[in-house]
Amino acid sequence: MDLVPKQEDEEEEEEVMEGFSSMPRPMKGLQLAEPAPFLRKTYDMVEDPATDVLVSWGTGRNSFVIWDSHRFAAELLPRFFKHSNFFSFVRQLNTY
Repeated sequence: MDLVPKQEDEEEEEEVMEGFSSMPRPMKGLQLAEPAPFLRKTYDMVEDPATDVLVSWGTGRNSFVIWDSHRFAAELLPRFFKHSNFFSFVRQLNTY
């Protein structure tokens, strides 16, 4: 019984694996039935008319504007998230 793999078996396995790595795969998280909590909370925060003085939708409703970043961090972030760090919010936002 030969316990050492043969060279030709290794080459064949590499060819098969190369074929798999070039095939498109769905992104992780696309199977979720609802948006990630960060996105849901951000949407709810921007959508709320009571927060318009601090954050509101842009003219095309495909972006939002933070009008006062200091008050946004101090007043809104703690209501929706477990922190009041504006830069942490921006960093997370940039991942999307």
